[in-house]
Amino acid sequence: MSTKTLTVWGLIFVLFVAWGVSPAAAAEWGSLKGRFVVEGAPPTIPPLVVSKDEFCIKTNPTNELVVVDDNGNLANAVVYVFLGRRGKIDIHPDYESQLSEPVVLDNKGCSFHPHVALIRAGQTLDIKNSDPVGHNTKIDGSKNSFNQTIPDGANIPYVVQQAESMPAPVSCSIHPFMRGVLLVQDHPYMAASAEDGTFEIKNLPAGEHEFQFWHEAPGYLKNLKSQGGSTDRRGRAKLTIPAGGTLDLGDIKVPASMLQ
Repeated sequence: MSTKTLTVWGLIFVLFVAWGVSPAAAAEWGSLKGRFVVEGAPPTIPPLVVSKDEFCIKTNPTNELVVVDDNGNLANAVVYVFLGRRGKIDIHPDYESQLSEPVVLDNKGCSFHPHVALIRAGQTLDIKNSDPVGHNTKIDGSKNSFNQTIPDGANIPYVVQQAESMPAPVSCSIHPFMRGVLLVQDHPYMAASAEDGTFEIKNLPAGEHEFQFWHEAPGYLKNLKSQGGSTDRRGRAKLTIPAGGTLDLGDIKVPASMLQ
């Protein structure tokens, strides 16, 4: 090895020390990803009964209880690190500013956007109303409760105080066909699958963690098999995150019967 190469590596080591990070610790983070796919013919989800407010009737919002694309990919499946009552987890520095950034929950088109909202305890939920009609937003968590009218054009901030063990239902008392989900955790390690069924959780501490798999229709996504293992009867699985790499669960097949 040349003197120049040694000098470069020496400089890198000095920088790590100056930043308070050892070269070994710098790689002690990894990621988790996968894709949720419906196995079998997707269930037929009945349309919403929209019977109030001319605006909502004309907008004709869709039922988002189960969202499956033409390739069988399942949206809005939730994955998050399950800590239990006393569990703790290291937080990657990239998430340091997250608590100061609000999460937006919009009443738009007589639907909640996003349908599944993810937020950390202590973070602000900006509850908006982009519609020309008034709405109500009601959060029925075991530890977080919100129930307030949201006038058209309004933006009402709500600081979410405590983590929830399970996702909390969100509804509108004025328009009972409006439904959504809010997941509150003490950490940033959570995701909801996109329209193509994919999800990714980045910068997890390397090592074994317990993950919760959940969907609005069945609740626990139990007994699902993936390349990383299987979920149990509570929809949980212990998975090992590789240092400096990604654990790819591949296609996680959800039986269509589970979504009925």
